[in-house]
Amino acid sequence: MARAIWTGAIAFGLVNIPVKLFPATETKDVSFTTLHAACKTPLRRPYICPKDNVPVEAKEMVKAYEYAKGQYVLVTDEDFNRIPLETSKAIEVAGFVDAEEIKPLFRERNYFLAPIELSVKPFELFRQALLRTDKIAVARAVLWKKEQLVAISPEDGGLTLTTLMYPDEVKAPPDVPATGPVTINDAEIDLAVQLIKTLSMEFDPGRYKDRYREALLDVIRAKVEGKEMPVVVAPEARPTQDLMAALRASLEAAKAG
Repeated sequence: MARAIWTGAIAFGLVNIPVKLFPATETKDVSFTTLHAACKTPLRRPYICPKDNVPVEAKEMVKAYEYAKGQYVLVTDEDFNRIPLETSKAIEVAGFVDAEEIKPLFRERNYFLAPIELSVKPFELFRQALLRTDKIAVARAVLWKKEQLVAISPEDGGLTLTTLMYPDEVKAPPDVPATGPVTINDAEIDLAVQLIKTLSMEFDPGRYKDRYREALLDVIRAKVEGKEMPVVVAPEARPTQDLMAALRASLEAAKAG
């Protein structure tokens, strides 16, 4: 059975719904080990104290906050426990919004929420109320030593919790250098719209996989087995010269399936 990474309660008005939090995703990245080139031994990366020039073990490390240049104050687990926030063990619902109001830029990580045995009914009541109103809850919760802004959504018969970025954590779009006025004619717009409509579909995540990861693993397996490695020539990316011709060709290819 999956192990909960956090336990607490959803505070919905005066209704308290004890819940557990579980990861909803996991990374599938290919990991590598750094070796000493001479003897092929895996390297360890110790923390080095630049003052004493000695490696420092984990038991000798402490956390600190740099409040001025070169000035630190130590912070312990007890200090985190003294933070006077009511949300320390509760997911405190602040209100409800339409899902489209939360821009993708603000969404961070996803988790599953599950009730404990005694909270199944209020949990299901909350889920069905969200479905009926077509809303998601915006709430606050202290997770991993940080007060997180979160969204709670009904999903696949349960509830998901999505951590959100605070406004000061989301960067503004970079300034784009001016390139002069550009004229887009109606025919180009019409073709682009037709192409989008032709390629429109229902989103099915099962249709997609990490092709780069699979290709990388194929290369690694070939090296392990001593097979000859294929020579790949990367195509050169060139800007489209004839936009209308490219749009027409794309539309014909899309219609042909």
